[in-house]
Amino acid sequence: MACNHLRIWALSLALLAAPHGLAQETPPLAPSITEPDARALIEAAEAIDMEQDPAGARAAWEAAYDTALTLGDVDATDRAAIINQLGSAIFYAGGREEALGLFREAADIFAEAGPDHAEALEQSLGNVASILATLGRLAEAEQVQREVMDIRRTLYPEMHVQIARSYFELGSVLNARGELDEAASLVERSLDIRREVLEAGHPHIAMTQVSLAAILTRAYRYAEAAELSRDAAEQLEANLPPGHPFISFARSSYAGALNAWGRYEAAEPLLRRILDERRASLGETHPQVADTLNNLGVALYAQGREAEARPLFLAARDIYRTAAGATSVEAARMQMNAADAAMAAGDYDTARAEWLDTLSVFEETGTAGPDRIRVLAELAALEALSGNAPAGRQRLGEARALAVSYLPESHARRHELTIDDVWIDAVTGNAMRAVPHAVDDAVMALAAELDLVDVDAARDMARSRQRAFRRALDIAMAATDREAAFRYMQLVHTTGLALAAEATALRGRAGEDGTASQVRERQDGWRALRRAEDNYISLLAASDAADPSEIADARLAYESAREELAAMAGASDTQTGTALVSLDAVRGALQPDETVIAFAFTEGGGVALRIGPDGAEIDRLAISRDEAQSAVTRLRAALEAGPSASLSRAFPAAPAHQLHEGVFTPRVRAGIEAGSRLFILADGPYRSIPFEVLLTTEYTAPMHSDEALRGAPWLIRDHGLATLASLSSLTTHENAPSRPPFLIGFGAPVFEGEPDAAPMALAALLRSGTEGLRALSALPPLPGTRAELEELALLFGPERSDVRLGMWATEAAVKTAELDQASVLVFATHGLLPGALETVSEPALAFTPPAEPGPFDDGLLTASEIAQLQLQADWVVLSACNTFAADGISRAPDRLAQAFLYAGARSLLVSHWAVRDDVAAIITAETARRTLAGESRAEAFRNAVLGVMDDPAIPGGAHPGIWGPFALIGQ
Repeated sequence: MACNHLRIWALSLALLAAPHGLAQETPPLAPSITEPDARALIEAAEAIDMEQDPAGARAAWEAAYDTALTLGDVDATDRAAIINQLGSAIFYAGGREEALGLFREAADIFAEAGPDHAEALEQSLGNVASILATLGRLAEAEQVQREVMDIRRTLYPEMHVQIARSYFELGSVLNARGELDEAASLVERSLDIRREVLEAGHPHIAMTQVSLAAILTRAYRYAEAAELSRDAAEQLEANLPPGHPFISFARSSYAGALNAWGRYEAAEPLLRRILDERRASLGETHPQVADTLNNLGVALYAQGREAEARPLFLAARDIYRTAAGATSVEAARMQMNAADAAMAAGDYDTARAEWLDTLSVFEETGTAGPDRIRVLAELAALEALSGNAPAGRQRLGEARALAVSYLPESHARRHELTIDDVWIDAVTGNAMRAVPHAVDDAVMALAAELDLVDVDAARDMARSRQRAFRRALDIAMAATDREAAFRYMQLVHTTGLALAAEATALRGRAGEDGTASQVRERQDGWRALRRAEDNYISLLAASDAADPSEIADARLAYESAREELAAMAGASDTQTGTALVSLDAVRGALQPDETVIAFAFTEGGGVALRIGPDGAEIDRLAISRDEAQSAVTRLRAALEAGPSASLSRAFPAAPAHQLHEGVFTPRVRAGIEAGSRLFILADGPYRSIPFEVLLTTEYTAPMHSDEALRGAPWLIRDHGLATLASLSSLTTHENAPSRPPFLIGFGAPVFEGEPDAAPMALAALLRSGTEGLRALSALPPLPGTRAELEELALLFGPERSDVRLGMWATEAAVKTAELDQASVLVFATHGLLPGALETVSEPALAFTPPAEPGPFDDGLLTASEIAQLQLQADWVVLSACNTFAADGISRAPDRLAQAFLYAGARSLLVSHWAVRDDVAAIITAETARRTLAGESRAEAFRNAVLGVMDDPAIPGGAHPGIWGPFALIGQ
């Protein structure tokens, strides 16, 4: 789920967390009280830290207050000063309403006392405003804060910390009310004043940045928010002692901004570290612990881990309810997130009850703005999915009316509500003849911000807008609008893989006049910045204290990457947004025997498109996401177990057929000819399975024997198959000139492990020094890869091939080779997935270990390093294990494939699970031989796979676990 649908409340304004009276009175307090016992009580109360011991502080100030009441010669203003302190203590003890009454009483006394007590009056009124804000009575809080600002302006010049404070406090209230532009302007003014009048490094400067970042996050200005928070955390680390709570707060703000930006994987380990620190220093029930639990839940939820996220949201809610009561606005906001998790799990009743309870809290406290809009929109969707269209429209109408008041017309939420308005009709069975222009305009507005110069940011933003795109697809289905469905299908599939291919296509569209190189330079600059920041975050999040010099080096690398990016020239005449292709353009690019199958899961039931040269068809999927996930899980288990499992139990034909029927409905199948080539654009769990292993008809024969397995109606028996990175990739290279065949290959690296050794985690290989080299050398050798590359070299001939084997198959050899000359590029080695080491986050290809490891050659070519290569290859073969273990959620599993597409590869051969090197050699060589002979790559691959399946001389070759892991990506 998109992060902008989940509020991130760890970013609340820390400088306003307590009433103003705390530690602000200048001794001696209440000088007219001279009686020794009374003074002793006051001094004893002042010695107690209200935050650390709120109950003790309350008891002490109550004793001091009661004693003061018995004295006859106490000034009214001194009594008011003690009332202020008692109110602060009661506030910390959780008695907000009682504290509010005391602060009002004190303010009335100071107001009656006249102008000489204006400073004490503004402090008491400030406390009143703060309490009103925590109670959600925001209109009253705003009014009182404006009164405070007027008083302070009579006391201080504009460039004064108290004026800065007023801007800050008023901005915080407007932020809570959803008036984000004015709130940001006020807090920015506060920051300017504090920078001017406070010494450099003062904590209030950094904490004001954190508060401004909170507002910018809510205003969708994520990059600015993240940078402000990161800089604030570094300022505080430099100027405060280790373990100071402000440091943790700023880091939490940084993680929250990353969350909101869609960078959930980066935020998660940092949030876990912050949670551990806060639990240790503040205890399990502190509100800042609740904030961190909530933010961690956001990160997990967005990665598809709803079951892990919901308990965190509920725990955070309960902490705030204990501290502030059943009507706590903070608790209500965290309950919204818990309701989202319940909704995602299909528990509509729980979601409805929690959203209604949240709405009642908002109504009681007068809370409006984006949070109320969100709850109303969620309730509207729930009513629609439950078949209650009138109730859904009513809720959505309320949400849209509020949005007009609180959000600018260009705000993403306004566009999403426009889509939702029509989507309710679509999912409740109302017929429509066409997709309304307003919906199409809203979808295109949401898509317009996907900038292919910063590919990572485009991926994260696309992920945050998936629900809107999928609901638009439901609308197109209801209108049977194939053109619109085709446009929205492209946006649903703006995955990391698609955007990597699109980034390469953007360079192609930029031309040959130097603009393309400028685009590539800026794309690489953004990637370098993201990798530098990821490395910096991973060091901050490490469970063991990182070497300060390492953190300093990482910070310098990040700053250097920022400076280099800022210095790069932009390609101002190039359109850098995602380029949607038309249905006619794709149909025109297809050969007569080619068909595209694209599908996506939606709340309305899922949509499938069949596109051929002569037309297109649209239909609902016949399988739900949950059903597909269950079937994929069963099928993957059997495939990865391989032939040995078939000896004890039959291969599970039912899920293989169920998955086929879920997509290939009668309407979709009707236009597909036997023997045609299929290009598949898959969604959700289907991304984790190669379509070759699906069964086209129900197969009841026990699938124990090779004979039964060979006789099964596998989809690859009838069709050549290729996986699409994106729909636009069908037109990207259609007019590209054919390149003369030239092979460059690397394989059979020198490894010294046992041939049957278990796969090794990447973490073990990336530790520094001899330990890492020893682990890399211990990988099992791959004897079949030498034969594979030697046979490929024979096919291409000595003049058209350059193959590096054994000790020459090094990472340095890859980086120094003229790879842009290759039409076919082959890597026949181990593919390694990330392990458990916290500072390792990307997959890699393994090569012959160097004698002395260094940055240029450590024996591992990582995804980040692959992306820096300059390729023009028609086909890259990753003849290795686990080079495309995509799960459709996380960005990590298909990172190798993404990196090669970004580097310029036009198509890939990858694997979904462990492959046998003898089978990989046969399929790779046979596919290449047939392609050189003139067959299409999809057909050549099909024939190579069938050759393995039907060859009794290959042990286990009939089992789909042996021939099935491979997948073609691209044309």
